Amino acid sequence: MKRLLLACYWMGIIADAIATVLLFWPAAGNSVLQAQPFEPSAMYLYVTRVAGGLMLGWTVLLVWALRQPIARADVLLMTLCPVIAVLAVAAVLVVKSGQVALASMLPMFVFYAVAAILFVPSYRWAKWQRGDLREVPR
Repeated sequence: MKRLLLACYWMGIIADAIATVLLFWPAAGNSVLQAQPFEPSAMYLYVTRVAGGLMLGWTVLLVWALRQPIARADVLLMTLCPVIAVLAVAAVLVVKSGQVALASMLPMFVFYAVAAILFVPSYRWAKWQRGDLREVPR
């Protein structure tokens, strides 16, 4: 289970690092998502760079948590909810708007589902290891 816990941290670190790059360079994000062509405004660039800064901060937070994966497992739970939950809602909304095709977002939806499936038992196992749970997680 410890390997799974570490893998969850690395999943988050890699995904957040990629998202950081895509947020700082909207043209790269547009090409990856195959969204409709657009010319980003100064306001759009400001917003994506603020989001990129926050995403970079979350990447660093996950690296920090990885240094003591069991003690800092709460970071995984915070990554799942609200971060991944809000990202999933945003993905649904952009697909629903027609700005990005469902096929382009499928890898994101798969990632969100895998994260939800893996992060919860990893988090529970870490809590059990810390002594926060009395029963062995299933």
